[in-house]
Amino acid sequence: MAGVLIRMKLRIIRNSMTGGKAVWMVIGAILGLAFATATVALAFVRLDTPGLVADLLATTYLIWALGWMVGPLWGGSAVLRSDHFALLPLPRRRLALGLLAAGLVGITTVVTALAFLGLVVHGIRTGVGPALVSVPAAAAQLAFVVLLSRVTHALFGAVAGSRFGAAVTGLLFAAMLVLTQSGWMLIVAVVSSRVTETGFSTFVSAAIRAVPSGWGVVAVDAAGRGHWWQSLGTLAGLLALCALLLAAWGRALGRARHGRSVVRGSARRAAPGRGALSGATGAVLRKELRTWLRDPQRVTMAVTPVAWALGTALLPLTFHTGALLPWAGPALPVMLVATAYNLYSQDGTGLWLTLTTGSQRADVRGRQWACLLLFGPLTVVVTVVFTALSGYSWAWPWVAALVPALLGGGIGMMAYASVTALVPGPDAHRRPDSPLDRADTTGPSNMLFFAALLPALPAAGLVTLGTVLDNAVVSWLGVPVGVATGVLLARWLGRVAADRLTTNGPELLVLMRTGRAGTPGAATAGAAASSAGTRAKPQLTKRQEVTAVLSWVFGGLALFPQGLVPLLFLIFDVQVKVWFLALYTPHPWSWAVASVMIVIGLALFTQAVRLSSGRVGGGPAAPETGEEASGPSDSLREEYESA
Repeated sequence: MAGVLIRMKLRIIRNSMTGGKAVWMVIGAILGLAFATATVALAFVRLDTPGLVADLLATTYLIWALGWMVGPLWGGSAVLRSDHFALLPLPRRRLALGLLAAGLVGITTVVTALAFLGLVVHGIRTGVGPALVSVPAAAAQLAFVVLLSRVTHALFGAVAGSRFGAAVTGLLFAAMLVLTQSGWMLIVAVVSSRVTETGFSTFVSAAIRAVPSGWGVVAVDAAGRGHWWQSLGTLAGLLALCALLLAAWGRALGRARHGRSVVRGSARRAAPGRGALSGATGAVLRKELRTWLRDPQRVTMAVTPVAWALGTALLPLTFHTGALLPWAGPALPVMLVATAYNLYSQDGTGLWLTLTTGSQRADVRGRQWACLLLFGPLTVVVTVVFTALSGYSWAWPWVAALVPALLGGGIGMMAYASVTALVPGPDAHRRPDSPLDRADTTGPSNMLFFAALLPALPAAGLVTLGTVLDNAVVSWLGVPVGVATGVLLARWLGRVAADRLTTNGPELLVLMRTGRAGTPGAATAGAAASSAGTRAKPQLTKRQEVTAVLSWVFGGLALFPQGLVPLLFLIFDVQVKVWFLALYTPHPWSWAVASVMIVIGLALFTQAVRLSSGRVGGGPAAPETGEEASGPSDSLREEYESA
């Protein structure tokens, strides 16, 4: 049984490693190997403080365990799931053991096993007895994290369809984003706390050893002190915990399939006859407000930008600086555009209701008003509170000018991008349990994140001019400019989005039904061309897919951590080097290195955008001849128009 499942998993992984997905898997493996190597290297470090290496190893293994817990959330469903074998007459225990064996085969397991070799190194350095204990302890730790991941995934699948589970998903997803982009701040915090010299406090040391992820270290250290009963007891406790997790997971495999969560509405009330909530736009507004508060996927999308903005602003407090606190408010609408733009894809084929009723303009405006009512007050509150807590009086004209521009421009961009850059996903009734198993919007989201910064340029330019001239009046003039920019962009982009939805609505519906542009069943299925002459996006070659993914990854590394961040450190004279290349060069050349990194990052991002948007010629695309390109048939369009 185990051998069959292992071969099945390896075959699926091999067949799925194509194009950009293969590149992401390779990049993840390289980063994992780097972290695992650093964990093993930590076991070789000699520190003067007794027990500090063991405490650091226990802390590191706690991070590895947390990574395995949130791994299914980040990567979506497992390769082999229990529901794949629901119709087979297999005992729970046999299926659980087979899936466990298959779970031990994979890139993540190999990387984690390498990291747990640090425990063996620590045992060898301690003595012969601890070395003998470290081998089964490391194996038990590996089995523990794998089983913990499986049980956590089962529990998460049970609650993911609820609003609470969706909110937790958003928090964890935002935490992963914050740690991915700003995890270096934690290294700065550790270095500045001088913990490598003084060691952990007694309470912290006992706490990190008390959790199961630190029991392997406890067993090895107890053997080194000659406390064999404590060592063997801790090791037996870890094995018993693994058996308990295996039993719990096996029991979860035999559960009946959960029904989807149904959120009951309020009592039936008559629609308002007058006021802002009346009419077609008011109806869409009421529907959208309820959807944002009830749909688990929308809840995840609402929580993620808020948690990301707060986490990014609060993380520098770990090394006693509040430099990012005023920017929490402006950052919120920027991430909102990147994470929540694909609204029409979530409606799926329900778009036909909007098309047949001719309410495209009201639908777009209602969605815009709903976003403004939900995120506008929240953005203002975050901006005021965090700017006041920072104590930076100079930041008030900046945030007052940038927030309305970014919020209004972001709402306009969301409406426009949801029509022009729609990525098809599963219909609402076919969504998987995980709220993150949705349409893959990685490329458009990356582009929109930077595009969402553009509405702030006019207001930021005026505030910058006032700062340079030391003129408060000029700086505060950026506020009305920011408000006007936000209002104009929201109205203009909303109108353009409504027009595009009216013109290309049938094509969008076909795209969501079939996953590709064109008319379903037609000989030229896959050809994207609207009556307005929309051109088909060419298929990228494998080399271009790899280039696009690498451009996104290394462009982000060059632009932010190696370009903008060290440039800000040079401007504000922050004496922190960590891994910033520019700060290790002599002072006259630091500015040049940071500037070159920014240029390289922008060039790589430009290349990635060109490839992702199809502006670079790729493989053979569907035949097209401008307005005569093969697209939806006249009968399809006439069907919607007559309806």
